[in-house]
Amino acid sequence: MSSAKRPLETPEDSPSKRARGDTPTNAPIDPITHAELIARKKAEVALKLAQFAAVSGPKPPTRTLNPPPASAALPARPSATSNTPSTSASATTSKLPPGIDPDLAKKIAEAKRRADASRANIEISANPYLAGVLASTSKKSGSNTPQPIAPQSSGLKVAAHPLLLDTAPTAAVTSKKDRHKPMQPKFASIKANVRAAAPTPPPPAPVVKKETAPGANPYTAAAAPTVDTATAPKERERRQFRFNQKGKYVALGQQLRQEAQLEELKKRIADSAKKAGLDSEFETLEKTIRLEAPPEVEWWDVALLPNKTYDDIKFDDTATPDFTKTSVRTDDSPITLYVQHPIPIPAPWDKNKVELKPLKLTKKEMKKMRKQRRMAEQQDKQDRQKMGLIPPDPPKVRLANLMRVLTSDAVQDPTKVEARVRREVAMRKHGHEQMNSERKLTDEQKREKIETKKVAEEKKGIYGAAFKIKTLTDPSHRFKVKKNAEQFGLTGVCIFNPSFNLVLVEGSAKAIKQYSKLMISRIRWTEAARERGAPEDTGEGSETGAAVKKEEGVSGGAEQGNTSLEDNTCDKVWEGPLRDRAFSGFRAKSCPTDSSARVLLGDKMASYWDIAKAYVREEEL
Repeated sequence: MSSAKRPLETPEDSPSKRARGDTPTNAPIDPITHAELIARKKAEVALKLAQFAAVSGPKPPTRTLNPPPASAALPARPSATSNTPSTSASATTSKLPPGIDPDLAKKIAEAKRRADASRANIEISANPYLAGVLASTSKKSGSNTPQPIAPQSSGLKVAAHPLLLDTAPTAAVTSKKDRHKPMQPKFASIKANVRAAAPTPPPPAPVVKKETAPGANPYTAAAAPTVDTATAPKERERRQFRFNQKGKYVALGQQLRQEAQLEELKKRIADSAKKAGLDSEFETLEKTIRLEAPPEVEWWDVALLPNKTYDDIKFDDTATPDFTKTSVRTDDSPITLYVQHPIPIPAPWDKNKVELKPLKLTKKEMKKMRKQRRMAEQQDKQDRQKMGLIPPDPPKVRLANLMRVLTSDAVQDPTKVEARVRREVAMRKHGHEQMNSERKLTDEQKREKIETKKVAEEKKGIYGAAFKIKTLTDPSHRFKVKKNAEQFGLTGVCIFNPSFNLVLVEGSAKAIKQYSKLMISRIRWTEAARERGAPEDTGEGSETGAAVKKEEGVSGGAEQGNTSLEDNTCDKVWEGPLRDRAFSGFRAKSCPTDSSARVLLGDKMASYWDIAKAYVREEEL
């Protein structure tokens, strides 16, 4: 509130303090006194509005008062203070309507000035740190204009020293990355506690590309290199010296010489072993030492080269290779724009699909099903006989029911009836046996059935097995090995060697299973062939044994007698599936050396011999 006092009003001039009985109701009012009173009231109202606007906030728009008529204007009264009016007062007086007392106008101007000062003090009180800034600014400018002074109090409203204030302008946000950073506080902070802000990196310099001639090839050596000076390194780093330690290359040379000597020694040993026939241990080493020379033309390029040589392609340093003499871009070239779709091959596991088997029934269920089926067939036959489609069956007369069926005939001539009954029984038996013999398969049909089953089993997949036999000199053992392989439909080979014997068979899974059971369990490898009882049988047996040995390629009968079968064994060293058969039948062959056995088996089957040779039983470990 302003400290301006209300003008003193006398009891005569104040109409509110005048008694009711003192003022006559119809008394005439002095026009000059009435106009002066209205002007005073208006000035008071304007002063109160100015004070209210200064306290509450922004000044609301005030209604402009119409000036009083010219007849109501009051003459100006002389005043002592009117001789030296202030600039603000004169300015305010000039804005006021004419006819107002200068003293009143001065009071109004003073009230407005105080209202503005109070408004400024209210704004400064909200931020006490602005008071010191305003005070320092006024001192530097040297103006005598009174500045509003912030109220001094304790706590956070104490003004800070101007040297502690940071009046540096805030940098504007120049990039999208800085817009998410927290804003700096708008109030001043201590400079000692403010971290030094990282300098903003300068914007990257634009990369200038040097244009080359339109006809120049940038990938050739003749083209001028384009160097980007903006991104090129300023200084090239020097490469430091790296000294090799003493004796480094001497050790490398010594190592190379030792390797060359070792290879030469291995080669000489392999050659000498091959000449002596003992190349079983060095055959693998020979393959690794002697490498095949590369072919003149690779197999995938043969169809593209007419002369089967790479001379058909002309190579030049400055131009691309010339393919004009090749079959790459010709009409009969194997390279076309069409896609060749291979013929689909059935998957190997399709052969192993197991067909659904009927439900397994018990004996009681099988009898019940048979009884129901036969009853249905008999009922159908009786219905056909009742309808006359088939003739009725003759009565089954037996000796047991003779008198019950043929009562009158049996009484008249029992001998004749008995003979007829016996004849009918014999005829029924003969018909039954003839029917069974017709359903019985012949020998040819039996063999065909067995072969059909073998083929069906082979369609499920081919399997193989390898057996290692320590001694196979007994003729009965050889006969069983070969004969059972033929009966089971197996193909393979039996190799006789002084160190051990190898039996390699291939066929269906069922046949391999049965043959494995025969070789492992059924044949008694430690027992020799049975001796013949009669002397003539011994000669016959010796002739049979000699024939078997001659057939199998093994000569000499003393070997059997000198060889003991006490520690003879047979082990299955390998079993697994195969893609196709490798042998057309089962045969026996004598191979005295390992190399001859590998030659007999071939490159694809030679690994079985190595597996059998390296196999050791658990008891011997």
